[in-house]
Amino acid sequence: MKANFQDVQSTILACKTPYQTLIQKLKSTNIMPNMPYEEFFVEVKELCLLSEKYGSILENDPKLETTPFEQLSALHNEYYASLANYENCLGNPDYAVALYNEDMGKFLSALYFHFANMIYLQANRNYLQLEEKLRLFFSLYDKARQGNLNYTDWKNEYQKIVTENHKLKLYRTFYQSYIQEANINYDIIMNTNLKDLRYLYRYGMFISEVNIKMAQFINAYPEKELNDIACYIVQCWIDGFTRSNKNYRIKQTASIIVPCGMERLGCLIYNELDKIGIKGQFNVPYKIYENKQFTYDHRFDNALIIDRDYTDMKINVYAEVVEDLKDLVSGDAGPVYVELFGETPFSPVAKNTALALTDEQQELSREFMSKSAQIYYQYYRRDQGSFCIIAFPSPEIGEHFPEIFADTLKINLLDSMHYAKIQQNIIDVLDKADYVNVKGKPGNDTDINVKLHPLQNPDKETNFENCVADVNIPVGEVFTSPLLTGTNGTLHIDDIYLGSLRFYNLKIQFEDGWIKGYSCTNFDDPEEGKKYIYENLLLPHKTLPIGEFAIGTNTLAYQMAKKYDILPLLPILIIEKMGPHFAIGDTCFSYEEDSPHPSFVNSKEMIAVDNEKSITRKEDSLNAYTHKHIDITLPYEMLESITAVTKDGERYDIIRNGRFVVPGTEELNIPLEEGV
Repeated sequence: MKANFQDVQSTILACKTPYQTLIQKLKSTNIMPNMPYEEFFVEVKELCLLSEKYGSILENDPKLETTPFEQLSALHNEYYASLANYENCLGNPDYAVALYNEDMGKFLSALYFHFANMIYLQANRNYLQLEEKLRLFFSLYDKARQGNLNYTDWKNEYQKIVTENHKLKLYRTFYQSYIQEANINYDIIMNTNLKDLRYLYRYGMFISEVNIKMAQFINAYPEKELNDIACYIVQCWIDGFTRSNKNYRIKQTASIIVPCGMERLGCLIYNELDKIGIKGQFNVPYKIYENKQFTYDHRFDNALIIDRDYTDMKINVYAEVVEDLKDLVSGDAGPVYVELFGETPFSPVAKNTALALTDEQQELSREFMSKSAQIYYQYYRRDQGSFCIIAFPSPEIGEHFPEIFADTLKINLLDSMHYAKIQQNIIDVLDKADYVNVKGKPGNDTDINVKLHPLQNPDKETNFENCVADVNIPVGEVFTSPLLTGTNGTLHIDDIYLGSLRFYNLKIQFEDGWIKGYSCTNFDDPEEGKKYIYENLLLPHKTLPIGEFAIGTNTLAYQMAKKYDILPLLPILIIEKMGPHFAIGDTCFSYEEDSPHPSFVNSKEMIAVDNEKSITRKEDSLNAYTHKHIDITLPYEMLESITAVTKDGERYDIIRNGRFVVPGTEELNIPLEEGV
């Protein structure tokens, strides 16, 4: 039976009284000295009580308008203090395993991570899960007092409590995405004085000095100029629809994701969407994690609950909820996403003490990923939706932040049509090719042949999309979905960030379009490097196909990166425009292959929308997609050549010695020469 928003909200609020009863019990509970796992219970109790203190402040001051900033900051710092001393924190599985035994150490470290979001639940008035966590605390506390230290019993109790009310929690998640009254982020951004930085603490999540500096910077930004940025972003979002012959007017909502500290820009984006009849919904902001190693260590904590029964339950519940809320899902036009770059580099420490998924659990994860996507895309139609994503620097990038912000804005505002004309010259040459060879400079082992689709009617068909500033800002790439058979060779990148993780000397070998080998030098032990790649790029798949080949043309972005020496800090959104890039996983056209894809430049039909993996959707839609798309760029400075090779063996250079050589692309070399 469908649960409407009011029913869900009432059920959650009804848990407030039992939660308050349990928190009073916790206050009067003295953790017995020398009892089993004493340190765990002491530390978790402290988290619970600090979060309750924060909740009490919100009860009396919902918009944080009267509570002193210093008081909020002090409480926040106290809550996250243990993560600042991570070596001696139970959230660190190394520490927990050394303190206890292996099974219970891993388990209790995962439980610490589970309790670490109590303050976030308070901010969202999620009394359902607050009460749930306290019940779990007392259930395990009673077992410890009674001398029941059986790992299986503790794990079973955890599984029982955290998996209950799964359907209700999922309803709440969806309602938060589509209904403003359910969304604290909407209230913060649209109904708060954003000049008063106390609003940042309403999120109930980690707030760093960087977030505060960003908020101060954006608050001081000229109103008209900031509004111009918002107008430009929304226009690019609209262009993503119009250039693909899609109609955003048949949709009702669009999610807005802005970095913590850039809420004023988010408010202006909302207003621009509102002018065209689209209701913005604010997702959790792009944020800085309290401790990236802490988050990394616990990325597989779901190993405690994944099994066949749990997976089946999740799939069935997901299908029911999406079916019930299909009108909301189908009315979603797609996101407007503002991200940050320039954060402090992070290369994680690999820990054998961290939980990991078994082979069976990896397969169950892949199954859920595939089936849930299949369910979701019945109603969220990729052939009707679009998106827009843009990136700006974080103050964490250093003392030149204001200048880098200004230069990034210039890059983001480059003229789309001007670049489209230049890029069409490259596409016209590429459309002659049977395959494209990409070769690195001496010292870089990249040497790969990318097999292209045959064009049956070159006058009306093309293999490459002319990509400008609409869905992906800034301008600057042409891309295709290669054929797998015939795509062979090695891709080698000296230093790159994928997601938030750094990879040194990443090498990937392709055989007929599939990853057949990989390595990196992040660790002294090569096997640790392979494990790092597998867990963070491939999992839950054993291998991935090549889904995209592209050539970036935004040499001005490259010039900026060299000017400030920030090349390794740039996000994939910008760096993919600065050389050839290869995506592992799905093509760019997944779930919309059968829609027309005419070029907005010359109306030629883009025919390279499938490969041998995705085409199997016609017989086996469940296994046709990997639900991954990871872009890996070879920057110009590592590039020797890109050459289009015809069936007759004729060779046409696109880039030679790191410079564009196609007639009509000379302008692209100017920033490269100036950067020398």
